[in-house]
Amino acid sequence: MKTVVIIGAGFSGTVLAAELLRQSPAGVRIVLVNRSGLMARGLAYGTNSALHLLNVPAGNMSAYSDQPDHFLNYCKAQNPTITGSSFISRQMYGEYLSFVLECAEKQKKTDVIFERIDGEVSEIIQEPDFIALQLADGSVLNAAHVVLALGNFSPADPLRLESTLGSGYYTRDPWAQNPNKDIASIEDSILLMGTGLTALDVVIKLVQSGHRGPIYMVSRRGLLPLPHRKISHHALANTDFLEKLLKCRPSALNYMKIIRQEINVYQHTEQNWRDIIAAIRPITAKLWRSLDAVERRRFLRHVQPYWDVHRHRVAPASFDMFEQLCLSGQIQIVAGRIKGISLLKNKLLTHIKLRKTQSESTVEVSRIINCTGPNTNIKWMDEQLLTQLTKSKLIQTDKHGLGILVNDDLSVINDRQNGATTLSYIGPMLKATYWEATAVPELRKYAAQLAKLLIQRLEK
Repeated sequence: MKTVVIIGAGFSGTVLAAELLRQSPAGVRIVLVNRSGLMARGLAYGTNSALHLLNVPAGNMSAYSDQPDHFLNYCKAQNPTITGSSFISRQMYGEYLSFVLECAEKQKKTDVIFERIDGEVSEIIQEPDFIALQLADGSVLNAAHVVLALGNFSPADPLRLESTLGSGYYTRDPWAQNPNKDIASIEDSILLMGTGLTALDVVIKLVQSGHRGPIYMVSRRGLLPLPHRKISHHALANTDFLEKLLKCRPSALNYMKIIRQEINVYQHTEQNWRDIIAAIRPITAKLWRSLDAVERRRFLRHVQPYWDVHRHRVAPASFDMFEQLCLSGQIQIVAGRIKGISLLKNKLLTHIKLRKTQSESTVEVSRIINCTGPNTNIKWMDEQLLTQLTKSKLIQTDKHGLGILVNDDLSVINDRQNGATTLSYIGPMLKATYWEATAVPELRKYAAQLAKLLIQRLEK
């Protein structure tokens, strides 16, 4: 019996397991290993807050590429008023992924074995004919193929605040605990490092918990999340525009010039910048792979923050709530760099050099929460398995710290002549190779692609 082990049971691991269960030939054993929390939840969908909404409408959140209405039909079965334009809670989406896995398990062939293991893989050893996985409890799994379905990791700690301030004043990972848990008073001032999607989620969680104190949000540029349209709008892609992007000399500057020109053309029509960004989505991977290392670095330094806020938008209801908190004065946005932090009488004096000025502002808060978003740079991670895989040269990371390098078949790139195709990766760290690899519409496509390849190999 051939064994496929999937490490990680967030979106990518769950959907890949479901695809394999639906299609695997007889005599296959599929093992799904997850080290924390419930299966089919992961970081994104483990929240229990009804106010944490998906950032993509229900009509585009199906787990299956070949069944675009799968999630929408699931939602309508529970609430007939839900439409393809509705923004559903992430908690409900986690329940949906559990449903997907359970249904796929029922559909599998009788001689296909499916196992769930609640544990942590601490080491992977590439043998000539198989892969051995050492688990933290001392047990060993042998597999014909292993898939790293590793999702998002805790934010990096660029200012080393965890060691200098300790947990009493600093929350490095806002998802590891309730960010309001260790705050002495609901009137306390809080500083959030970051002004993006993670910060917005933390704000919602704090307010939901009854927090009434000032919330300062700090980032270099002070860019804020942007909303989706309240009414869905389907626009046709301009093929000439896409051809211009694909045929121009690949550079961050040329890409941005063409995109801005296209936005200007449609600024007085029903279409707007959202439609232009959406039109680019199918070719984003090609554009990214066309850039050399210098141009990628230039994009990451100068363009990425603006790209992220326009590309990764929030549900209108979440934005409206956030906007009201800003207008009320409870949230204050600061554009600048944190230059130093000092402790005085149980208060943190945070010194911020303001953007485009030489002046400095000092903010007094009781706690700092790291909202810089998931970390993809393995060098900054304290993860035993990834450290072992890197030292063993079983995986390679890209020079920009975006993730794990893979081949076109999603097998990891390494220096092994034998066995290189028996270890694969799927998840947001595909960003290193494809850039557009963090949202459901892309990840489900990669899951279907990988499942098809694995089944072809298993059948041989």
